Amino acid sequence: HMVMPSGPTEMRGGRGRGVVGGGRDPSNPAVDTMDFIEIATAGNATDFGNLSDGGRDYPSGCGSSTRGVFFGGSEPGFRNIIDFVIMSSSGGANDFGDMLIAPLTNFALSNATRGISAGGLTAPAPSYTTNNSIEFITIASAGDATNFGDLSEVNSYAATCASPTRGIFNQGSTPTYKKTIEYITIATGGNATRFGESSKAGAGAPMGASSTTRGVFAGGQFDNPYPQTDIIDFITIATEGNAQDFGDLTAATSHGSGLSNSIRGCFAGGSSPNKTNVIEFVTIASTGNASDFGDLTVARDRLGQGA
Repeated sequence: HMVMPSGPTEMRGGRGRGVVGGGRDPSNPAVDTMDFIEIATAGNATDFGNLSDGGRDYPSGCGSSTRGVFFGGSEPGFRNIIDFVIMSSSGGANDFGDMLIAPLTNFALSNATRGISAGGLTAPAPSYTTNNSIEFITIASAGDATNFGDLSEVNSYAATCASPTRGIFNQGSTPTYKKTIEYITIATGGNATRFGESSKAGAGAPMGASSTTRGVFAGGQFDNPYPQTDIIDFITIATEGNAQDFGDLTAATSHGSGLSNSIRGCFAGGSSPNKTNVIEFVTIASTGNASDFGDLTVARDRLGQGA
């Protein structure tokens, strides 16, 4: 599950192509499939190629105007691999370097220069050990990740978004699903700081998208008995505070991917509660319910969250 990119237009040179990869299809194996959409133009996704090292469950993604990056994932085992793609091509992914840890359900964001990965599980069932580390790469230069700082608490299954300055981490699991939103300053290393709270109850695996000024978070899954939600809420990235209601998805969904340019936020795939191929979109600067965009090439959930 990867998503790239989401966030300000300068990250994509105004082109607005989004790439999503990995996840689990209806037969439930991890897949290496990547799709892309042109965010400004509604329509079905097109095949982009494949991840570099086989099927991957729960990687996370981010991107610049030229490159998309995928962090981590599993199947088989937890992976520390970092992949990259050339956004203008459809040629699949290549090896970028390695993460400091091998995470699952980590979450990523970026500005035009840096890619950030945070949190995630570092041990499988039955322990499900969760971490609070944040690491970063320079998107234009292949190589291994470097330590950035720490989240305020361990977290996984969070949504992300970013402005050119700030990165936002929304909700997630500690392992109890939570309402907290926190932020970092992307250009400077350091620990995350409290931003506010979601308008929803504590939830995991929502989907995030952003413009240069506003972040939008859609869907998610509540604690036991784990129902999905259709709620969309939003924040103003430069101003700390609680999220406000934006509208609703067409169906309650979690574990999908968020993609965006400066105008539109798109939410692709996920569990609703079965695996879905649906892509829908909102206009980030307004409020209102999501509308149909098109379909992924393969129905899947457990896609990563990119920004």
